Amino acid sequence: MPHSIPIVVATAIMLAIAPACAQSPMPGGMPPPAGMSLAESTAMRFPQPVRAGDLAHRLILQPVESQIILGRVRSVVRNAQGDVSVVMNFGGFYGYGGRLIAVPIDAMVLLGDEMEVVAYTPKQLAAFATFTPDATTPVADDTILKVGLAKPSH
Repeated sequence: MPHSIPIVVATAIMLAIAPACAQSPMPGGMPPPAGMSLAESTAMRFPQPVRAGDLAHRLILQPVESQIILGRVRSVVRNAQGDVSVVMNFGGFYGYGGRLIAVPIDAMVLLGDEMEVVAYTPKQLAAFATFTPDATTPVADDTILKVGLAKPSH
């Protein structure tokens, strides 16, 4: 009987914290589950309101333990269909140089003052077409966007 008290206490603690754990953001390195759209994945990541202008110049990281710098946010644009993308330089050195690519904002998450690309690998990003501003319009700095959150990958 005395041994059952610690088990009861441990069970009570686990039941108390389980809802909080179930509602915490997904780890940064988790791509969307198979068959799930980027928008559905973002909805699971507790999207937070953020001004488009506050995304400028943020480092963009690869969601792995080493947190490789993939680039920097250069601008935020909207295409003719209304989809929002983050324009980043890719393939440079520590976020500088390289070429511009447009990554759907739903493929990215906030991680403190940085962002992570969670839906594409660097190899997939390398296959993105070079960004040209044709058929896009800049998103005004004061526009509120919803961006998912991530736990650190390390």
